[in-house]
Amino acid sequence: MRSIPLRRLIILPFVVLALLSGAIMYYVATVSFASIANKVGLQYIHEVENRVQERLHHFMAPLQRIVEINQLAYTDRPHDINDLQRAAIRFHEQALQHPQMTFISMATTDGRYINSVQSPFKEDYSHHVSANFVNQPLTMEGYEYDPQQGVGEKRQQDIVFSYDPRKRPFYQDALGKTTPVWGEIERYYGFDTLGVTLSAAIYNDQQELLGVTATSVALSEFDNYLKSLDMIEQGYLFLAEQNGDLVASSADSPLFSFDSGVTQRVSLADHPNALFRMASEHLEEGAYQLDQQGEEYIYYVHPIEFDYGKTWLLGVLIPSTYHRNVLSDYTYITIMITLILFICIALVGSLLAWYIGKPIRLLDNVAHDNNVKSIKHLPDSISGVREINSLNQGLKGMASALDDVLQNLEQKVAERTSYLKDENETLLESSVKDELTNLYNRRGLKQEFSFVSERAQRQGQSLMLVLCDIDYFKDFNDKYGHGVGDQVLVQVAEHLSSHIRSGIDIVARYGGEEFVLVFVNTNLEQVVSRLNMIRDAFANTLVGDNEHVTMSFGVSSMSSGDMIDIEKLIEQADSRLYEAKHSGRDKIVY
Repeated sequence: MRSIPLRRLIILPFVVLALLSGAIMYYVATVSFASIANKVGLQYIHEVENRVQERLHHFMAPLQRIVEINQLAYTDRPHDINDLQRAAIRFHEQALQHPQMTFISMATTDGRYINSVQSPFKEDYSHHVSANFVNQPLTMEGYEYDPQQGVGEKRQQDIVFSYDPRKRPFYQDALGKTTPVWGEIERYYGFDTLGVTLSAAIYNDQQELLGVTATSVALSEFDNYLKSLDMIEQGYLFLAEQNGDLVASSADSPLFSFDSGVTQRVSLADHPNALFRMASEHLEEGAYQLDQQGEEYIYYVHPIEFDYGKTWLLGVLIPSTYHRNVLSDYTYITIMITLILFICIALVGSLLAWYIGKPIRLLDNVAHDNNVKSIKHLPDSISGVREINSLNQGLKGMASALDDVLQNLEQKVAERTSYLKDENETLLESSVKDELTNLYNRRGLKQEFSFVSERAQRQGQSLMLVLCDIDYFKDFNDKYGHGVGDQVLVQVAEHLSSHIRSGIDIVARYGGEEFVLVFVNTNLEQVVSRLNMIRDAFANTLVGDNEHVTMSFGVSSMSSGDMIDIEKLIEQADSRLYEAKHSGRDKIVY
């Protein structure tokens, strides 16, 4: 591999980084500028959206809460509906807490109606009661609020007219429904503003209709709120229903017209502002690019959902030029600062390369001198850089250590060889012994069995193999925990080891709670006798919470002269162990 000087290696990255940064900044400024501007615009839009959405939910939440409270109250106490004048007190107290509530009302199935009324315009604030049953049935009149009776003296300035609430939309919409229902947005009678109503039917325990309670809010307050927001120049906000009819808008244009007693809502599609008409073509949630006579706009639509199925659309329109102009100024300044910064870094890199390279070249020359004494004679400090001095001290230490190694090499090799031998013996022992019980593991079993079987074949001796398993050990583990389970395994291993002939027979942990016993030159009767002794020992030993351990045994044998195969012996013993397990456990099957 071709090597390069250290100084060039340090300077080159700075130069490449400066060129790369310049190219990236140029790309950002010329190619991706519009994309970044749009992202900034969307970030601004989301901030405005969050403010509007929070205000709208705060504005509408009391409407839903009051209807739910009144529906529940009259459902639990249906007899209160008989005294509607007292209902005025409840409605008045609710209206005082929420000034945006224009009407809070109750209509009964016999046509009686009462409500708490307050003007939707704060500058014309008034609060009174209207009812259609006090003097004449189905005749609406205005009354002052009486804190004792609810309905006070008659208001002379209010007009008197016939009114049957059962024919009104708020009543009809709620019929047959068990949850509150939203009404259509309409112009308030006598007020130049739109309002929306939420009504709920009230039933008794027999599911008979008792009446309908409703609450209404005027939308003029929210229209004023959108107009009050400090939007950027030529930016607009609107709230619309899903069909495009406007609910509120920051534009200075009416939301409805009233002619010959008919209210006509203004929709986005027929709005006098051409930008709003373009927005009406995109009412699905998402962000869009609109071009209005060469002026590009970012248009964002987001649905705002209320309980009981009401959804309005929030639309935000802002011109792209605003954010592009802001970003253009910042981008130019950023490019200039970046270029100046990297020029300074390149100069600093050159000085740094010289400062670091000089002592390193000295170390390089000494290292290639092929003389340990040259390294040992280096000064203690060759640079102001800590790491270079550390490298110098390290080389000097290595030189001294190299002298020691050369002088004591044979002794160190001998010591290392002895150490590795001990390590090999330790590793060999650990590879054939079970860590928990210190018995042979599977590998140790096979290794030891090969020695025993060869000797048995030479001497014409028989072999018997026992595969045994602790009964219900999983349940024991689940009951007492694995710590106590491990202690049981150790106790079982000790019992098994105490009933074999050391140096002749074999005991091993085959896996989990399974163990293997190999008996040499022993007949079946002797093996069964030993296994019964093991069972007796378990019967006299308590484990866990004063419980006994039992084991099941499967015995296999190989006569003298037969070809000894440990796999066949284990397979035969396993089959008999299976039989012992499924015939009651704590048994010996042979």
